[in-house]
Amino acid sequence: MFNFLKKVPLFADLPDDDLDRLCALATEEKISADEVLFTEGEIGEKTYVIMSGEIDILKESGGRTVLLASRRAGEVIGEMSLLDQAPRFASGVAKTESDLLAISHKNLENLLDTSPSAARVMLSTITNRLRSTELILLQSEKMAQLGTLTAGIAHELNNPASAALRGAVHLQSSIKLFQQVYSQFYALGFSTQQWNRSAELQELAQRRTAQPVDLDSLGRSDREAEIEDWLDDNDVEDGWKYASHLVNLDYQSADLDDLKRDFPGDGLRVIVQWLGTLFTIFSVLEEIHQGTSRIGEIVKSLKSYVYLDQAPIQTIDLHEGLNNTLVMLRSKFKSGITLERHYDENIPQIQGYGSELNQVWTNIIDNAVDAMDEKGSITITTHLKGNWVYIEIEDSGPGIPDHVREKLFSPFFTTKPMGKGTGLGLNISYNIIQKHKGEIKVFSRPGKTCFSVRLPVNFEDVERGKDDFTAVHQVSDDHLKDILNATKSIAVVGISDRKNAPAHSVPVYLQKQGYQIFPVNPKYEHVLGERAYPNLLAVGESVDVVLVFRRSEFVPEIIQQAIEIGVKVVWMQEGIVNLDAAEAAKDAGMEVIMDTCMRATHQRLLNTS
Repeated sequence: MFNFLKKVPLFADLPDDDLDRLCALATEEKISADEVLFTEGEIGEKTYVIMSGEIDILKESGGRTVLLASRRAGEVIGEMSLLDQAPRFASGVAKTESDLLAISHKNLENLLDTSPSAARVMLSTITNRLRSTELILLQSEKMAQLGTLTAGIAHELNNPASAALRGAVHLQSSIKLFQQVYSQFYALGFSTQQWNRSAELQELAQRRTAQPVDLDSLGRSDREAEIEDWLDDNDVEDGWKYASHLVNLDYQSADLDDLKRDFPGDGLRVIVQWLGTLFTIFSVLEEIHQGTSRIGEIVKSLKSYVYLDQAPIQTIDLHEGLNNTLVMLRSKFKSGITLERHYDENIPQIQGYGSELNQVWTNIIDNAVDAMDEKGSITITTHLKGNWVYIEIEDSGPGIPDHVREKLFSPFFTTKPMGKGTGLGLNISYNIIQKHKGEIKVFSRPGKTCFSVRLPVNFEDVERGKDDFTAVHQVSDDHLKDILNATKSIAVVGISDRKNAPAHSVPVYLQKQGYQIFPVNPKYEHVLGERAYPNLLAVGESVDVVLVFRRSEFVPEIIQQAIEIGVKVVWMQEGIVNLDAAEAAKDAGMEVIMDTCMRATHQRLLNTS
């Protein structure tokens, strides 16, 4: 075992004593071909070194099993869930009979703590595997999304295509019958006046197929019975076959009396049959027209959705993109889901990658439909503010818990059952919005989840952050100095107890400068020797400044609480920007500082080290 581990890169540079100790702690295991070593979703307790054989790493994605890699002798597997203390990301199944060395979580941690070289090799291994896994699953995600769209399009095309096919079959028999009836016209020797009258009736039949008579079911039934009786009384054979057609032509008994006068004798029977058959033909043609037109609309929407035959960067109509996305997903909107659209008609066309933005809308709306379990409402709202366009997609689902919301845009993170999601959909969406120099945020509570996307009208002309701080005017150094001097108490929202985290080291520094610190984080009871509060509303004491260490999407709720307790200044730590929340704070009379380190500012302006 010792000589084998010496050849494994992860252990190659370990001192012999440490390697001997590891050999003593590791256990040998043997598994047969096709035997499951570990399962996706379970808690990882061991990592394995393959001594012989081959292990396939498999992940369920989009309803199918994806082979991520095949690991052979000398490779380490199962380490990612141990280091991240998360459920297994994939399953390990023996491809052949295999011999393994099993190392427990505790022993692996001790190894990495005592051996920098092992830690470096482990970091390199995990980085390469994550990169490889992301590429594989990215393709799987695209294929899964393509499958969803294909199923939706097939569903949408089925109804109009079936209608067109039914119409074509019906048209064949109707034309054959029409030819038989039409031959009787010549046999009866109609006059010029009668031929002119039949031309008028043809126009009527054509017009009524496009503009049907509006009758309720009871009124239609009574009218059909009246006409059927009239036809029977006037010896029209099989009058019941044509009664409904004559009702659709808005005929009543008086109209039939006029028809009888214009076409007496056998002419009445022939003209009724001819008129009924003609109306059937026009109706079938209208049905075929509607079906094929609908197919054309769907194909046009699909072509627009993927922006075929266009340059990578296009001038985009956001509303058209949203509507095309809804067409693609229409099959997922069950009878229990309602859709509302509130579009700002003043929104101009924007510059961007059209098909990629449509992928964002698809991911968000698809997730919303899944979350609502086939009942609820989705509301899409757009509005323009300055040179920025806002798109908000809101659903009435159960909401997203805080611990999930914090990881929502992380790669490989998913709350869907195993095999239903790769955990890349929202990560892809986040990266697409970043590519457009925009911003995506999520706000959620039970009964309401809203994804808010902010995009520049022309992202190629935007230097990120420049417009943000123009909209919310800069704070001068003199004013910052006044704020720091006037401040006595600081509520630190998102404070941490991890010493190497800025959310810990910055408030430690501020506390040493004499500021009263109120820690705000529901995870802790005490931080920095002070009682910790679950939120700002629980503090119960006068607060001069709220220092924010939470991500941008959580800032609006923090601002609202700050307004309620009468805070004078909101200070968003470096890297945190939220324009909408800043404007709300300013409207409430508060000072706002964004994307600025309070410790660095204090050191720079008050000459401390």
